[in-house]
Amino acid sequence: NATDNWVKFGSVSSDIVRGYGTSEFDGMYEDYNTMEECKSGTLMPQSHTYDLNQNCTYLQHSGDSIYWRIIRTNSDGGVRLLYHGTSTTAENAYIGESAFNEKYNDSKYVGYMYDSNGTNSTIKNTIDTWYKNNLTNYTKYLSTTAIYCNDRTGDGTYFGAYTRLITNKTPTYDCTDTNDKFTVDTSAGNGKLTHPIALMTADEVSFAGGLYENNAQTWYYYNSANGSSTGDTWWWLLSPNSWDGSYAYVFYVYGSSNPGSLDYYRVNDINGVRPAVSLKSCVKTSGGDGSASTPYTIEETSSGC
Repeated sequence: NATDNWVKFGSVSSDIVRGYGTSEFDGMYEDYNTMEECKSGTLMPQSHTYDLNQNCTYLQHSGDSIYWRIIRTNSDGGVRLLYHGTSTTAENAYIGESAFNEKYNDSKYVGYMYDSNGTNSTIKNTIDTWYKNNLTNYTKYLSTTAIYCNDRTGDGTYFGAYTRLITNKTPTYDCTDTNDKFTVDTSAGNGKLTHPIALMTADEVSFAGGLYENNAQTWYYYNSANGSSTGDTWWWLLSPNSWDGSYAYVFYVYGSSNPGSLDYYRVNDINGVRPAVSLKSCVKTSGGDGSASTPYTIEETSSGC
């Protein structure tokens, strides 16, 4: 049952309080570590200083459990998970918003890392920082051989996932080029990841029911209250789409405006970030049935297995 794929794993290390703008700045926000900082904070859109005052809401409290959705079983026998925030009813199931890459005017900027020296993408820096702040103590449970495929194969204009998902409608879990197999362990891939975390791919979204330019109200879209897990926020995937000579494009998933639809946009756009991690194949559950009310929980051990 694809709806009974909830896992409770890890916890957040700090409070996050979001201050919202109102009036002509409705929808704008800034995040803070304390309620006091939020209430004394300001937004400065378009050179105007705007007092947030009472428009502050806790998004999470330090120690809150993190919830995930099971994506699939990996080739190494581990289980891949998609981030769902600190509640099964979350409408902000992303760790923040980021460009995939702030630079966009070269095809290389579809890369999770790029250039011979392994420059991190903007989104990788965002994810790695979040990991260091929240999941470092849980590393022993995570697979270092899991492959996160940033498939850059193609003809120079269209990358592999474009042809598979838009032209041919033939998704795959295979990743053919070792340079695109992002792993921690060099035995399984490129060994370029410092932390065992990345993003869901467009192929994984397709296998879960996602379709290009078609609404797909499936598990990755819904929270347990049958609303959008990310509200109206779009969220990035790991799969490159195309290069048009001016802009590099990567796949993303729509929020509530086009529920669950698969699409692509310029890498310098700001969208939600929903990390993916992979549990080791030896990890055991300590309870739960995968439902939102009783998610699978991980048996804590000294070795992770």
